[in-house]
Amino acid sequence: MSQYGMSDTDTDVSNFQVFGDVDLDSAAEVSLDSDAPDGQRLAGIAHDLAKAGNAQERHALLRPTLRAAGFDSLCYMRVSRIGDTINRLIYFNAFSPAGWAQRYLRERFYEIDARLAYSCRHEWPMLWDLSSIATNASQPGAGTSSGASAAAPSTQSPAATARATRLTTAAREAGMLSGVSFGLGTPDALDTCIVMFSSSQTSKARLPDMAIGHAYALAVGLHEFLTSRAPRLQRATYCTELSDIQRSILELVTLGMNDKDIAERLGTSHHNVDYYLRQLKKLYHATNRVQLAYIAGRVLGAPVTSCGANS
Repeated sequence: MSQYGMSDTDTDVSNFQVFGDVDLDSAAEVSLDSDAPDGQRLAGIAHDLAKAGNAQERHALLRPTLRAAGFDSLCYMRVSRIGDTINRLIYFNAFSPAGWAQRYLRERFYEIDARLAYSCRHEWPMLWDLSSIATNASQPGAGTSSGASAAAPSTQSPAATARATRLTTAAREAGMLSGVSFGLGTPDALDTCIVMFSSSQTSKARLPDMAIGHAYALAVGLHEFLTSRAPRLQRATYCTELSDIQRSILELVTLGMNDKDIAERLGTSHHNVDYYLRQLKKLYHATNRVQLAYIAGRVLGAPVTSCGANS
């Protein structure tokens, strides 16, 4: 995987990566008789992709199918969000325009991409074109309308407007002028997989219902294939994998307790608590206690309260 570091000092660069054909071909072989994560055998294009021996065969299979559905490219991302903040993004770029994934992460377009904001919240497809993909990430509920999201608000700062312009210009240069995006659920409470289909057609109004249906079938098939073939796209965040002390510390963090209070409650040392907190932050890709408390609420089902202690 290629890593693309962000400029913020509290951002783990390993959380933003591009995963490609080379990584996929170097992964361990998976038997076609293996069950998919949901207990069902791979079927349809997922089975065909798994049967393909290499990247060339996968492209020969999927690209004509993609074009027959009326699209030129697709982008597949596994996104982890804490609230409205994306703290991890793994991008599978095999069927994206050349260089697009790297630029998307390098310039942090995911922070203002209305397709991500919408598809992380809704199961319905989002039809989009260049007038609707960029939005101000600071606007509450950005990208949550059905169909196409609202265009960038006119109240944006000059810097935000310039950034939105860079996104739409980059998309135009890559030939990504309109399309449809889908959000696909995962067993992970914090993760969503996003599949964006792109076309050189200038208007989303020309996208027929049949094309949307074909795109969804392709999205699900690719998602199932990658879930079975590329475990590095995933991460383990299930509460059953936590030790008793990790779980206890995670629950006490949601109560706003500091390290000293947690140590006293559990009858252990301050240094042990600090060690386990660092483990938990690494496991959940959290950068501070507030994020860790949010994660506890999602993963453990614990009530999330204000965390006054510093990270």
